[in-house]
Amino acid sequence: MGILSFKEIIGQEKATVFLRQVIANDKIASAYLFAGIQGIGKTTTAMAFALLLNCVDPVDGDGCGKCPSCKKIIDGNHPDLMVIEPDQEKKVIGINQIREINRHLAFSPVLGQYRITIIDPAERMTPEAANAFLKPLEEPALGNVFILNVKDPGELLQTIVSRCQKVPFKPLPTEKIVQWLTRERTMDREEAKILARLSEGSLGKALRMAEGDLLADRAGWVHMLDRAINGAPDVLLDTAQKFSDLGKKTGPGKELKDDRMALMLGIWKSWFRDMVLIKLGGAIDLMVNTDLVSHLRKASLVYTVDGLMRSLAVIARAEHDLMDNKNSLILIERALFGLKGAAHL
Repeated sequence: MGILSFKEIIGQEKATVFLRQVIANDKIASAYLFAGIQGIGKTTTAMAFALLLNCVDPVDGDGCGKCPSCKKIIDGNHPDLMVIEPDQEKKVIGINQIREINRHLAFSPVLGQYRITIIDPAERMTPEAANAFLKPLEEPALGNVFILNVKDPGELLQTIVSRCQKVPFKPLPTEKIVQWLTRERTMDREEAKILARLSEGSLGKALRMAEGDLLADRAGWVHMLDRAINGAPDVLLDTAQKFSDLGKKTGPGKELKDDRMALMLGIWKSWFRDMVLIKLGGAIDLMVNTDLVSHLRKASLVYTVDGLMRSLAVIARAEHDLMDNKNSLILIERALFGLKGAAHL
């Protein structure tokens, strides 16, 4: 398991200071809502919090990493820690998983002082699961602590949100991500700046893009996008199939393919956002794809600002459909036809 100490978490000092204080002051709530985009440290912070909660000999506001409780959390087999994640195929957290939580909570903590349940991401609970979760949340047993990781609290039942202590997590500043990539990955600074801007403040996303060699693929993807938008319908459909197949080279798992699709849609979003800036006379420094400005200027010729804004809405819908486990080919075809329709060809 990776880092499990608060001091190693980047850019979330307000959250980590707060969590250390609640433990130091013995004012631990029964439920916490860690809110913020993916890849900014919510999961790592939840694990560091769990480590410190049950550590018998904390060191400088972190778990010691050496006591029996810490060792079992680090090894991933602590009897008092349950991590609930979506089913890999359905991509949801179902009611049976919540029932397993209830069985887990029926017993007192075995090794530590607290029994901790992490639900990550909580917004993937089905309506049935969310309603079933209300009972243990409304009637918390002594020694139980829930941590719900969520991108947007608005996607949860408000009855769940109202019963949690909210801990906001902020997107990381671009420069912090650049510094980390250049230091830990020895990446060229200009490439690191592009990845940092593409990541939208998510170090986790920046790492996935770096490991997937995204910058090498990006120029090809925007060329394919131009070809689909400016070509005949049969060209668009052929391009949609190629885009749909993109994830296959990363591995056989659907999760890997969907992650690559999500990164590709992020590239599209940055591309159209940059074209809006070009149309409005924005500074190059505000753009993401600063190394492809000449291509952006040419691509923007077939769009009005209104058309570009409609295009961004099309991409947002495609991102939502991907999260909802929709067929990738169908959602890409729909998106490409929407982008083509927004252009004034």
